[in-house]
Amino acid sequence: MLEKIESLPDNMIGFTIRKALSANDYQNVLLPALETQSTKGGGLRLLLVTGADFAGSDVGTAMGGQPFRRSEPLEFKSIAIVSANKGFTQAVQMFGMLFHADVKVFAPDNQNEAISWLAT
Repeated sequence: MLEKIESLPDNMIGFTIRKALSANDYQNVLLPALETQSTKGGGLRLLLVTGADFAGSDVGTAMGGQPFRRSEPLEFKSIAIVSANKGFTQAVQMFGMLFHADVKVFAPDNQNEAISWLAT
């Protein structure tokens, strides 16, 4: 489940990920929010925070990738990950390279440092 982080600067968007991330989260929460944020220009600055109860992705997410394809890729500038989950952080770093985005991982207690890094 995705919960939008509301208290971020206007040039950033962020989410806390709790329990299992679902295809519904991607399609109905994450993608529309990223598309809206991308209209502001300057590249997307994304903050992803995993909650203590983060359990990865559900089977529907792994099998349902096609609906998330876009004709025009989103332009990412930077992605900050606040997590102790090594598998998740490695996956996001790998996709960050494909997006040509700067990606940095922060320890769970360093969310403010991650926000400061995204601001630069």
